Amino acid sequence: MKKVWMPLALSLALSACAIPQQQAVPRVPFPVAEYDALPKTGTGSLTGQVFMRTVGGDVKFGAGSDVHLQPVTSYSQQWYDTNYLGGQPLAPADLRASQGLLTTQADGNGNFSFSNVPPGKYFLSSTVSWQAPSQYGLLPQGGVVAKIITISNGSQAREMLTK
Repeated sequence: MKKVWMPLALSLALSACAIPQQQAVPRVPFPVAEYDALPKTGTGSLTGQVFMRTVGGDVKFGAGSDVHLQPVTSYSQQWYDTNYLGGQPLAPADLRASQGLLTTQADGNGNFSFSNVPPGKYFLSSTVSWQAPSQYGLLPQGGVVAKIITISNGSQAREMLTK
Protein backbone atom coordinates (compact mmCIF):
# COMPACT_ATOMS: atom_id res chain seq x y z
CA MET A 1 0.00 0.00 0.00
CA LYS A 2 2.79 2.47 0.76
CA LYS A 3 4.10 2.16 -2.81
CA VAL A 4 0.74 3.29 -4.24
CA TRP A 5 0.28 6.25 -1.91
CA MET A 6 3.82 7.62 -2.18
CA PRO A 7 3.61 8.60 -5.89
CA LEU A 8 0.10 9.99 -5.34
CA ALA A 9 1.24 12.08 -2.37
CA LEU A 10 4.26 13.33 -4.31
CA SER A 11 2.05 14.20 -7.29
CA LEU A 12 -0.39 16.15 -5.08
CA ALA A 13 2.44 17.97 -3.33
CA LEU A 14 4.03 19.00 -6.63
CA SER A 15 0.73 20.14 -8.13
CA ALA A 16 0.14 22.35 -5.09
CA CYS A 17 3.42 24.13 -5.92
CA ALA A 18 2.51 24.72 -9.56
CA ILE A 19 2.41 28.31 -10.75
CA PRO A 20 -1.19 29.38 -11.32
CA GLN A 21 -2.03 30.10 -14.96
CA GLN A 22 -3.21 33.60 -15.80
CA GLN A 23 -6.90 33.64 -16.73
CA ALA A 24 -7.69 34.69 -20.29
CA VAL A 25 -9.44 38.04 -20.53
CA PRO A 26 -12.86 37.69 -22.22
CA ARG A 27 -13.15 39.32 -25.64
CA VAL A 28 -15.39 42.29 -26.27
CA PRO A 29 -18.44 41.46 -28.44
CA PHE A 30 -17.55 41.21 -32.12
CA PRO A 31 -18.53 44.48 -33.89
CA VAL A 32 -20.09 43.20 -37.13
CA ALA A 33 -21.05 46.69 -38.39
CA GLU A 34 -17.49 47.98 -37.85
CA TYR A 35 -16.02 45.17 -39.95
CA ASP A 36 -18.71 45.46 -42.63
CA ALA A 37 -17.82 49.16 -43.02
CA LEU A 38 -14.10 48.51 -43.68
CA PRO A 39 -12.92 49.49 -47.19
CA LYS A 40 -12.43 46.37 -49.35
CA THR A 41 -10.11 47.82 -52.03
CA GLY A 42 -7.36 50.40 -52.16
CA THR A 43 -4.25 51.67 -53.89
CA GLY A 44 -1.89 52.20 -50.96
CA SER A 45 1.39 50.35 -50.55
CA LEU A 46 3.66 49.61 -47.63
CA THR A 47 7.24 48.41 -47.46
CA GLY A 48 9.43 47.97 -44.45
CA GLN A 49 11.66 45.81 -42.33
CA VAL A 50 11.03 43.86 -39.14
CA PHE A 51 13.88 43.44 -36.63
CA MET A 52 14.91 43.63 -32.97
CA ARG A 53 18.14 44.56 -31.24
CA THR A 54 19.60 42.29 -28.59
CA VAL A 55 20.85 43.62 -25.27
CA GLY A 56 24.36 43.37 -26.74
CA GLY A 57 23.36 45.49 -29.75
CA ASP A 58 23.16 42.72 -32.37
CA VAL A 59 20.36 43.04 -34.92
CA LYS A 60 18.02 40.06 -35.33
CA PHE A 61 15.80 40.17 -38.41
CA GLY A 62 12.30 38.74 -38.72
CA ALA A 63 13.54 36.47 -41.53
CA GLY A 64 10.68 34.37 -42.87
CA SER A 65 8.20 35.72 -40.33
CA ASP A 66 4.61 36.45 -41.28
CA VAL A 67 3.87 40.18 -41.27
CA HIS A 68 0.26 41.23 -40.66
CA LEU A 69 -1.83 44.31 -41.37
CA GLN A 70 -4.96 44.13 -39.21
CA PRO A 71 -7.50 46.97 -39.46
CA VAL A 72 -7.85 48.97 -36.24
CA THR A 73 -11.31 48.29 -34.79
CA SER A 74 -12.64 48.18 -31.25
CA TYR A 75 -12.07 44.40 -31.42
CA SER A 76 -8.44 44.52 -32.61
CA GLN A 77 -7.74 47.43 -30.23
CA GLN A 78 -8.48 45.07 -27.32
CA TRP A 79 -5.70 42.74 -28.56
CA TYR A 80 -3.26 45.65 -28.80
CA ASP A 81 -4.10 47.11 -25.37
CA THR A 82 -4.66 43.92 -23.36
CA ASN A 83 -2.35 41.37 -24.93
CA TYR A 84 0.42 43.25 -26.74
CA LEU A 85 0.87 46.21 -24.37
CA GLY A 86 -0.56 44.64 -21.21
CA GLY A 87 0.85 41.12 -21.56
CA GLN A 88 -2.42 39.47 -20.56
CA PRO A 89 -3.79 36.45 -22.46
CA LEU A 90 -7.04 36.89 -24.37
CA ALA A 91 -9.80 34.38 -25.02
CA PRO A 92 -9.66 32.93 -28.56
CA ALA A 93 -10.54 35.39 -31.31
CA ASP A 94 -13.72 35.33 -33.35
CA LEU A 95 -12.91 33.96 -36.81
CA ARG A 96 -14.67 36.94 -38.40
CA ALA A 97 -11.80 39.13 -37.14
CA SER A 98 -9.74 37.94 -40.11
CA GLN A 99 -11.85 40.20 -42.37
CA GLY A 100 -9.55 42.82 -43.81
CA LEU A 101 -6.43 41.04 -42.51
CA LEU A 102 -3.52 41.21 -44.95
CA THR A 103 -0.50 38.93 -44.52
CA THR A 104 2.85 38.67 -46.26
CA GLN A 105 6.16 37.03 -45.42
CA ALA A 106 9.41 38.83 -44.63
CA ASP A 107 12.49 37.89 -46.63
CA GLY A 108 15.82 36.79 -45.12
CA ASN A 109 16.63 40.37 -44.09
CA GLY A 110 13.21 41.04 -42.57
CA ASN A 111 12.03 43.12 -45.56
CA PHE A 112 8.33 43.00 -46.43
CA SER A 113 5.87 44.69 -48.78
CA PHE A 114 2.12 45.08 -49.25
CA SER A 115 0.35 46.49 -52.30
CA ASN A 116 -3.25 47.46 -53.07
CA VAL A 117 -3.92 48.17 -49.39
CA PRO A 118 -7.34 49.71 -48.60
CA PRO A 119 -7.09 53.09 -46.82
CA GLY A 120 -7.30 53.15 -43.04
CA LYS A 121 -5.56 52.64 -39.73
CA TYR A 122 -3.85 49.27 -39.19
CA PHE A 123 -1.92 47.30 -36.61
CA LEU A 124 1.31 46.27 -38.33
CA SER A 125 2.70 43.23 -36.49
CA SER A 126 5.15 40.38 -36.78
CA THR A 127 7.48 38.24 -34.68
CA VAL A 128 11.24 38.14 -34.38
CA SER A 129 12.73 35.11 -32.68
CA TRP A 130 16.13 33.59 -32.10
CA GLN A 131 17.87 31.39 -29.54
CA ALA A 132 20.52 32.50 -27.10
CA PRO A 133 22.90 30.25 -25.16
CA SER A 134 22.52 30.01 -21.39
CA GLN A 135 23.66 27.71 -18.60
CA TYR A 136 20.48 25.69 -19.30
CA GLY A 137 21.03 25.36 -23.06
CA LEU A 138 19.51 27.47 -25.82
CA LEU A 139 16.66 29.70 -24.70
CA PRO A 140 14.13 31.36 -27.01
CA GLN A 141 14.43 35.13 -27.32
CA GLY A 142 12.49 37.87 -29.13
CA GLY A 143 8.75 38.20 -29.46
CA VAL A 144 5.97 40.14 -31.11
CA VAL A 145 6.50 43.63 -32.47
CA ALA A 146 3.57 45.85 -33.39
CA LYS A 147 2.65 49.46 -34.11
CA ILE A 148 -0.27 51.48 -35.43
CA ILE A 149 0.09 52.91 -38.94
CA THR A 150 -2.14 54.73 -41.42
CA ILE A 151 -2.35 53.91 -45.12
CA SER A 152 -3.88 56.29 -47.68
CA ASN A 153 -4.92 55.57 -51.25
CA GLY A 154 -2.03 56.28 -53.62
CA SER A 155 0.52 56.48 -50.79
CA GLN A 156 3.79 54.56 -50.61
CA ALA A 157 4.54 54.18 -46.89
CA ARG A 158 7.74 52.74 -45.39
CA GLU A 159 7.83 51.47 -41.78
CA MET A 160 10.51 50.00 -39.54
CA LEU A 161 8.83 47.44 -37.29
CA THR A 162 10.98 47.06 -34.20
CA LYS A 163 10.98 47.30 -30.43
